[in-house]
Amino acid sequence: MKIKVSKSSLNLARVIHVYVSMALLLLMLFFAFTGMTLNHPEWLSSSNLEPKREQQQLPKYLLPIDVDNPEWRVAVGHWLNSEWRVDINQAEFSEDEISVGNKGPGHYLNVTIDLLDATAYVESVDYGALAMLNDLHKGRNSGAVWAWVLDLSAVLMILFSLTGAYLLLPQTKRLKKSLLYMTLVSSSSALVYVYFVP
Repeated sequence: MKIKVSKSSLNLARVIHVYVSMALLLLMLFFAFTGMTLNHPEWLSSSNLEPKREQQQLPKYLLPIDVDNPEWRVAVGHWLNSEWRVDINQAEFSEDEISVGNKGPGHYLNVTIDLLDATAYVESVDYGALAMLNDLHKGRNSGAVWAWVLDLSAVLMILFSLTGAYLLLPQTKRLKKSLLYMTLVSSSSALVYVYFVP
């Protein structure tokens, strides 16, 4: 039985499907590629990475150290941000040190200021391009704006899929074949989950 749908709705679905597919093309390739790299963590050699360590004396304008002085905290915050892009508002203060970190996609950095010897000790790790792409796929340490990109991408993928299915409704033969393929793939995935996933 042929399902009747209006030509105007089909035209609208076709326009949405085509333009959303082109808008999503690079993002879909990105998610497909990083889906594979996430499924194969052995491709990453991050386990052998040693943290990079360095130290730097506080500049003269931050001496003497006066942690209780709000103006000094602002000044040291500007220095930390300009040198290592870390936010003083995220710092932990103790009696003899200030510690602040910066985690981003594929990298990690921690700065500890020793208040007794006026020295900043920096530890950083760059896990590489694949790790960065994997973290972006997961939205890990990527910030609120990137989270919106992921959400918008998901909504557009849903719209792309539904408009594609809608375009098949008046095409009885293709619709039957497509439903058969969908059932086979979905059932196969369910069986793999039931019998092979621990």
